Amino acid sequence: MAFLGHYKTERTCRFSCVVMFLGCFLSTVLDLTECAQLKITVEKDTTIIIDSSATTTNSGCKVCINQNCQSSVILKSDTLVDFNCSQPEKVFKVQIVRNIAFAGWTKNIQPKILPKILPDEYPAFQKFNRTFTWNLKSDGLMNFSFNFTSMGLKQIQQTDSCPDEHIYTFTSVENIVGSFCQKGSIRHVEVRNPVRLSLNVNGGKPLDKKVIIVSVKSTSNSLAHITVDFKEKSSPLAIFSPKYPSGFPSKTDMLWTFTVPPSYYTSVFILNYTLPKCLKPSDTPIIEYNWIENGILKTRLNNEQPSMEPGNFTLTLRNCEIFQQNMSQKGLTVHFEISTKSQKVGHCQDPHPLKEMQQMRVRRHPKSACVMKSGWFTMDTVTIASGNLIDLYFFDCKKEEVELTVIQTIECKSWQNCTNTPSPLQFSYDAPCIYGVLKTMTWHLHGPESSSVELVSPTSGLCYSLPEKKCNSEFLLDVSHDNRSITVGQFCPKGPIQNININKSSIDITVSCTATGDHCHPINPIINYLFRKEISAHYIFTVEAKSKYAALLATPAWPSGMTPSNTVSWIVNLEPLFEGKLEFKYISQPKCKEVRTSITVQSIHSQKMLYSTKKDDKIKDLQVLESFYLNMTNCKPTTGDFRAMMQITVQSNYLYLKFILSVVGILLVVIITFVVVCFVISRKKKRNSAPPVSIYNPGEQDILPGLRIPIALDLHIYEVIEEKDVYSNLPNLNEQSTKSSGPPLPERPIRKGPTTNHHNMIDNELYS
Repeated sequence: MAFLGHYKTERTCRFSCVVMFLGCFLSTVLDLTECAQLKITVEKDTTIIIDSSATTTNSGCKVCINQNCQSSVILKSDTLVDFNCSQPEKVFKVQIVRNIAFAGWTKNIQPKILPKILPDEYPAFQKFNRTFTWNLKSDGLMNFSFNFTSMGLKQIQQTDSCPDEHIYTFTSVENIVGSFCQKGSIRHVEVRNPVRLSLNVNGGKPLDKKVIIVSVKSTSNSLAHITVDFKEKSSPLAIFSPKYPSGFPSKTDMLWTFTVPPSYYTSVFILNYTLPKCLKPSDTPIIEYNWIENGILKTRLNNEQPSMEPGNFTLTLRNCEIFQQNMSQKGLTVHFEISTKSQKVGHCQDPHPLKEMQQMRVRRHPKSACVMKSGWFTMDTVTIASGNLIDLYFFDCKKEEVELTVIQTIECKSWQNCTNTPSPLQFSYDAPCIYGVLKTMTWHLHGPESSSVELVSPTSGLCYSLPEKKCNSEFLLDVSHDNRSITVGQFCPKGPIQNININKSSIDITVSCTATGDHCHPINPIINYLFRKEISAHYIFTVEAKSKYAALLATPAWPSGMTPSNTVSWIVNLEPLFEGKLEFKYISQPKCKEVRTSITVQSIHSQKMLYSTKKDDKIKDLQVLESFYLNMTNCKPTTGDFRAMMQITVQSNYLYLKFILSVVGILLVVIITFVVVCFVISRKKKRNSAPPVSIYNPGEQDILPGLRIPIALDLHIYEVIEEKDVYSNLPNLNEQSTKSSGPPLPERPIRKGPTTNHHNMIDNELYS
């Protein structure tokens, strides 16, 4: 071992008489398996201690100087040493201590060549467990800084071991700062003057001669200052408070500085800790964090520590003044873990505060590795109140791993401020930069005093969501009173319920997305609301019963019972020409204190009472021919509860259908008869009004009455033939017959067939 120097050792073996060293023999090899004599050269300011006090076994092995055998010896000069046993390395431990004084050094005046600590091996002691110790002391108020940049250190507990069996330990003013192994992220260890640096090496392990450079720093209030330089993809680093696990000194500080790569984020975890009994109960131990960009944070050990913070920072552990009455009480101990990680970061920062009367809750899915952060700390759930700014970080978060809940309060305290038309409730939020899925939205509706709330389905109606029949929908709508203990019911889209009237001025409506992942895409508005005057019943449901599906109805709060003395009404509208079948699937009747429960069915148009439990104790199904009311009233139960489930199915009304078909048949007969009569009359009029037709036949073929006119004839058909047209050429014919004699006229054949009274026409009549 050397500090700017080295040691010289010699080893010789000799023959001996049989008394002390019986069985020993001459050996030229460097081992201590037999009796041996060691000649050790001890340099100035160096002490070698050979000690067996740490050995638990009573082997009787001694170390001897000049035949004076003891369990331990201290060597300060050159000495011959013998052992009276064959394997002394299993019994003795060797400590090589060097005292170094730094006289005249200050923080401003240091030697041009900084001192180096370089351990030298003693070959004769290589089989022994050995400790190399350097005691450094300065006459000024300075701290000693040890540079481990070449190898790096990592802190361990004092009871732990290192893979290479080399353990470095720093001690200041009898307070152990910590124990360390090689190959870590710690680059510098600065310790308050005076300092003891020890290197423990196990027996049989060759000494790793690593150079340690020493420098001087200004004094500080901290017992020690450890500098950690994280590299990319560094493993988590464990750090322990001084004197762990026995207890940190009273009124003492410990400082760590952490250097972090760009785009990396650091998280601090306290794995375990113990608190001392402080002299002042209000003065408890604290941890102080200091980021150059983000400022200073002071927190207690029982609080959550900052995480996912970018940039370099310092960590200071500050102990209180300990109450010394009970010295057996455990002091301050802390076991930290510091980790760094490069992560994909999403930052949502909105300069505008969350709007009034609204609250947002951001929740990380429990099974997700996603990290969510608000302020200094990571959180599983972050609640942003009305008027607060949104400032969230998301680390390696997928959209479906972050669930959002929005709570909004809507008030209308006076009728002058309430609208007369239904107002929409939108399933949405006003922070688009939050990378998450809106899973739940709750509206607190507060109307004027003595008012009721009407809920109107904006699209395709609502249906009950019952344990017996779950909704096949991505959304579930829960309606309750404002105290949340009284439930009206659960509903989902697409059903027969068009309106829900609740005789309460304040109700809560919660819409939950039941779809997995980010498949929550509702058709907005999801429901409309309207404040109205008080209604006669506690609840009124308007139902449009269709022939396409059966309508399932249930009393409020199903499967629980109705509230005592409450009344519920269903207005069931049937389609024209259809009738409904009302089936009572389940009814639970309580024992009433006074008035019994009531169930009535009454037609809407004729106001006819179709059914009443006041008249009939037996509950029976009904066939209803028109739209009707279904009313139920609970009593004040002594035992049991009142609840009912009904089903309405719709089918064609055959009586109406037969009547309509008869009427339609009669109308068809009348219409057909009228059409036929009109057609006949029209044909007759057309025949009578048609003019006679004259035919001029220049040919020789006869045309008899009633016979079809031959098409081959050279006929000229006229609707009207003027006489002048017929006889206009006759004078010319006479003139021609006078001038020249033509052939005689042919003899006319006798006509066949029927004749008229005027068929005999003489030629002179025709040609005159």
